[in-house]
Amino acid sequence: MSNQANRLSQKLKRLFNDKQITDVLKLSNSTRYGDEMPELHVWINDDLNEGYIAIENIANWERADREKFEQRVSGILSGKYQRFAVVNSELTAEDSYIIFHFEDTLTSQRLHVKDESDSLKDFINDNKHAIRLSNDLVWNSDIVPHLSVIARTRAGKSVLAGRYMARLMLLQDWIVEYNSAKYDRYVKEFNGQSDPIKIVERAEYWCSIMDERLTKINKAGKDKYLEMKDMPDIALFFDELGNLNASLESLDKVDKTLKITSRWTTAINRLSATGGSSGIHIIAISQFATKEGFLPSLARVNCSDAVIMLGGAADSADERKYLMSGFADIPKRSYGKGQGVARIIGSGRKWENSPHFFETPWFDA
Repeated sequence: MSNQANRLSQKLKRLFNDKQITDVLKLSNSTRYGDEMPELHVWINDDLNEGYIAIENIANWERADREKFEQRVSGILSGKYQRFAVVNSELTAEDSYIIFHFEDTLTSQRLHVKDESDSLKDFINDNKHAIRLSNDLVWNSDIVPHLSVIARTRAGKSVLAGRYMARLMLLQDWIVEYNSAKYDRYVKEFNGQSDPIKIVERAEYWCSIMDERLTKINKAGKDKYLEMKDMPDIALFFDELGNLNASLESLDKVDKTLKITSRWTTAINRLSATGGSSGIHIIAISQFATKEGFLPSLARVNCSDAVIMLGGAADSADERKYLMSGFADIPKRSYGKGQGVARIIGSGRKWENSPHFFETPWFDA
């Protein structure tokens, strides 16, 4: 730690006095000789925006693993340190310490776009496969190829997907296509489709492109598109998936020979399973994460390593269980427009271990 970080860690450590450990957290053990106090250490990074509190596990893990216990630890970080909040906890590998990870939750990491025509250039990444989503979050598509966005109407998903991500991808030399079962400006801007049958046909078309790319990669003796000089990333946006599923089901009822739902399932499953190796990335967008409102089972699993949930969807344990299983006990919070949680593998320990607060880019003009 730097000198500044070390001084702050010592100040935070002093907040956890014997009274707090014994009366508030109840992590001491009563013995015939008095209370046995656990060792406690605090570490904070040099940016002073995140760190952890390590409390010795002296047969007190069960008491610390109760519902809302993390909020008790956060409550001790009060006063001028209230910007810090515990976001998750865990045992160390040898079970010696309980680790409470905390971060600065009040300082916004949101990107601000001042002039839409020029300012997106400020967010271009030197790594063309990496898409910056906030000041502290980058989606590395070469590690996790697909991204899911779940948000209710007017929660900010279209601004994130179409207005920001799709346009930034073009600046980073990606090929972009935006398909949506509800026709909107981004379908027209990025040469997509809104008719359900044509959306399925586009998915099938990209399956053929995927096969061609994989054949070319194989002939070149390479393993992935990243080793090929002439294979740019391809972003396929599929928006309003709930509407798409409902429309395909209705079409099958009218004409059973069409088998359009089956064709969609086959195409999207293939793209999600193998597309990443050929540089094809799915950005799946819907209001709901359920099977009926989102992707079929296999594709949903393949698109669950990078997930952003905004608004009411982020605050719903029932929604999170489909794409963020194991994180149903996140404290309830009220999220504004463009706010929610994100969990993205390959974006650093913070974003991999548990969902964290996330704000979409904000367009000032």
